[in-house]
Amino acid sequence: MAKYNEKRIINDIRLLSLDMIDNAKSGHPGICLGAAPIIYTLFANELDFDLERHNWVNRDRFIMSAGHGSALLYATMHIVMDEFSMEDLKNFRKLDSRCPGHPVYNIQDRIEVTTGPLGQGLATAVGMAIGEKFLESNFNSKKNTLFDYDIFVFCSDGDMMEGISYEACSLAGNLGLDNLIVIYDMNEVSLDGDIEKTFTETVSDRFLAMDWDVLYVKNGENVHDINKALTTARKNKKPTLIGINTTLGKFSKYEGTNKVHGGPLEKDDLAEIREELKGLGAFTYDNENVKKLRDYVKDRVSDNYAYWYSEYEKYCNEHDEKQIDVLNSIINQEEITLKLDKVIDTSKLFTDRSMRDINYQVMNVISAFIPHFIGGSADVVNSTKTFLKGKGDFSIDNYKGKNIHFGVREQAMGAIMNGLALTSLRPFGSTFLAFSDYMKPSIRMSAMMNLPVTYIFTHDSLNVGPDGETHIPVEQIGMLRSIPGFTVYRPCDYKELIGSWNEILNKAAPCALLISRCHTNTYKHTSPNGVAMGGYIISEVKNNLDVILIATGSEVDVAMKVKDELMKSYIEARVVSMPNMENFLKQSEDYQNEILPPKYKRIVIEYSNDSNWYQFVNSKDDVIALTHFGKSASYDDMTRDFEIDIPSIVIKIKNSL
Repeated sequence: MAKYNEKRIINDIRLLSLDMIDNAKSGHPGICLGAAPIIYTLFANELDFDLERHNWVNRDRFIMSAGHGSALLYATMHIVMDEFSMEDLKNFRKLDSRCPGHPVYNIQDRIEVTTGPLGQGLATAVGMAIGEKFLESNFNSKKNTLFDYDIFVFCSDGDMMEGISYEACSLAGNLGLDNLIVIYDMNEVSLDGDIEKTFTETVSDRFLAMDWDVLYVKNGENVHDINKALTTARKNKKPTLIGINTTLGKFSKYEGTNKVHGGPLEKDDLAEIREELKGLGAFTYDNENVKKLRDYVKDRVSDNYAYWYSEYEKYCNEHDEKQIDVLNSIINQEEITLKLDKVIDTSKLFTDRSMRDINYQVMNVISAFIPHFIGGSADVVNSTKTFLKGKGDFSIDNYKGKNIHFGVREQAMGAIMNGLALTSLRPFGSTFLAFSDYMKPSIRMSAMMNLPVTYIFTHDSLNVGPDGETHIPVEQIGMLRSIPGFTVYRPCDYKELIGSWNEILNKAAPCALLISRCHTNTYKHTSPNGVAMGGYIISEVKNNLDVILIATGSEVDVAMKVKDELMKSYIEARVVSMPNMENFLKQSEDYQNEILPPKYKRIVIEYSNDSNWYQFVNSKDDVIALTHFGKSASYDDMTRDFEIDIPSIVIKIKNSL
């Protein structure tokens, strides 16, 4: 095979990236100039993939955690793999472009993760590495290898500054994830200037302390040394950090400064760089040289899928139909059709205990039916009760385990769950609702990528009172409901809990399950099917409808007691449970009007500060809410003090009628 001019390829990638940024009048040229040799080397020489099957399950994963380097990624993929057309590149950062300003998850475009918020890509990659280890351990044998891919991450100084990176990489070292390789672009410049202003620690020492292997490439232009480091990292028995010394904006008149970080180059600067790099005109390159490169890459990866498929056939020949079905469900990301109300013996549920205890039982039934149901908690599993009995702890000594101990790392837990979902697993993670604030960026990424991640938040109301203001959730429910593409379930009893899990499993979308730490009553007319409708009647009037009470979760119990008290004054109330506001708002107008007829008084009872409820009432006073952070006190004392106890609510309703 004819040898291509490697230096010409790298410079053409640089220039193509700059042309994209110049055409868009927006972008980040500095990283494109400085890191082009790194991304080229990785794609041309190291990554294992299949040119035809973008979603081949055993491909190596690449995550551009430094998402501002997107132009470099698109240009490299175009030149090395013939991905993205020239027209796509010219539409960089434009409306509906396949080349958005920061990478957006799309397997058909070989974009593995949505990145941009620094640190998120790196932390998600840790989840992907955990996922690969889980698959490898559960499906490989000494004679049969189905999963053995690696996860490569490209990071900037900014990624290393973000706290989520430290959380995630600390756990990666603890778990010995030798399939994780982090490439650290050491250009020592951030948007506001030289990083000496803010970041002077020795990053390699930090990673060594976290039990990583650390490699160093002195010259980021040296493809041989970069390639050697990548090859060595593949063989290491620990996660590996490769620090590569680069120059931000190399060849620019502003090289090595923040002036070349976040905006298009000046016209004269771009022209001088093109001349120095001996480039052709804008959006052009040496076609013959690129063809030779593509032929080389095609030859290098041509046998990857065929070899893997022979291993797949071997597995199928040596395992029973049930085991093959499990494997195929993961490979093909098949829908889950399990209906829990059909398989759970409700007579054995702890209906006299707390919702979190009932949820423990339900989750263990799910685990029995879904082998790739995996997750854990941020060091509060004894409180959230999200432990899968008999399924083992995921650890450096047992990658088969389904219980992940994330430690006190809520931020990392969220991103790691995204990585698990991107590995075709069905992840969950739990903590207290008040601490969901730590996880907001990761939850946002779950929603953007539409990943089947389940965030389980317990301690969801005032009944955590004695712990004080820091642990009482107030604004969190509203925050979660406000996230586009994200669904919030707040069931009131075990029947709605089962219905919530049916929805969660079958819809395969990002969601939060909010459950009480306390016991809640079970009511005759609650229903698993009611969750699918979002809101429905659980207690009707006998004669005349005077007021409609809308409630969720443990506040449904409050609404039912308020109904009884109102009846003593001959005021009849309909009680509507609304475990899923989003589902209710998706129903037909006729259905919504049937449940909440417009001409009748409505009162919402939910101890949160969620402004979404105002759309259901005529006045803010008709929402019985919690508008401050609470106090350290018992539930009863607090509700009396805040005048949201049952007698106070009854008086408010009477005065409003």
